[in-house]
Amino acid sequence: MKSLKFLFVLISVILMTQWAAGQVKNENPESRKIGAEEKYPVPVLEVNQKHGRVLGQAWATDAAAIHFAKSKGVSPYEFGCYIGKLFAPSWGTDRSFDRLIKGSLFNIETFRHITDTAIEVNENTDGSVSIVTSENMWHKYFADNNPFASFSEFMDFSRGLFGEIAAYMESDFAMEITNAKVIFTFRKK
Repeated sequence: MKSLKFLFVLISVILMTQWAAGQVKNENPESRKIGAEEKYPVPVLEVNQKHGRVLGQAWATDAAAIHFAKSKGVSPYEFGCYIGKLFAPSWGTDRSFDRLIKGSLFNIETFRHITDTAIEVNENTDGSVSIVTSENMWHKYFADNNPFASFSEFMDFSRGLFGEIAAYMESDFAMEITNAKVIFTFRKK
């Protein structure tokens, strides 16, 4: 009896997988109608389209949050420090410099769209590590006419955020904008 149940479950899983992959067609077209899908079809998007849209929404949320902080008399830098302190413990107990660099790279790369210039990583002679990004990667979301937060304000916010996370990870942080690049530099204390 157990083997029959197992066989039934196995066949069901195979059929569901094939149906989801489009290999098994549902012969009853009425069963495919869910709500108003024919009038309002769910878009089929590529991964890079979804990523681009999510990035735009993330930047809009950042701009709105910075705008809200400013309306309460909190500078973008102070707000970034608040967010950095809030989330720094989520980096865990491994406060190694390697963890900081790899985690920062992961986070920054997540915010780089496929159409953006690749990120560079430089190990400097003084032992620090710099992550070099295109200024446009950040500036395109905070255009000069952004009514909620300017590019400069977003950079101040980022200085505060990365600074607090670096401090939690027992490191120093500096950020500079030069030659159309935004450079994040971390140094172990």
